[in-house]
Amino acid sequence: MDGHFLRGKGIGLVLVLLLGARCAAAEPLPPPLELEWGGSPTRLIALADRFGMDKVVRTPGKQPRMTIVEVGPEEGTLPGHHASAVEARYIGGRLYEVTVHYTYPGRAADFVKGQFVDLKKGLTARHGAFQFNGEKKSTGKGIVTNSQSYHINFAEGRTLMLALTETKDVKRGDSSATFSVVYHNASILKPR
Repeated sequence: MDGHFLRGKGIGLVLVLLLGARCAAAEPLPPPLELEWGGSPTRLIALADRFGMDKVVRTPGKQPRMTIVEVGPEEGTLPGHHASAVEARYIGGRLYEVTVHYTYPGRAADFVKGQFVDLKKGLTARHGAFQFNGEKKSTGKGIVTNSQSYHINFAEGRTLMLALTETKDVKRGDSSATFSVVYHNASILKPR
């Protein structure tokens, strides 16, 4: 894979901004791709194997109980989805977070932002209004990055998040955008 898992630079910001936010709503959404909260990494790995997709399994040195599984095709999208990759996080072998990445390589930033707006509208119609978390802009060496994020808290620690990142190369006049949808279920992190 070419590192498209890491392109959503705003994801870390989204998680920091969201974990403190609260609002009332219904039960959490199930994770995508037929995954199950608390399930093991084997289901996602089997999905990758079934469709011949690339997969990366990591265990951060400073968090040895955590496993991160990244899955995506070498080119194109996930089977039956517009998304280009999925990243699942497990603690003690139990699924607690899934991030679905939408990259649209070669497409204009305005197209990607339109896709983001359409997805946000659809999710809002099904699950209620998203709360705006914040926006972060950074500039360096002719590159301007703008990230914004939104969330719905279904219950304590059970969150659906959206993050959009647009990157502009001021010198070349180019721009690109990516977005991600994060399903987070912190109840898995509580001791049994």
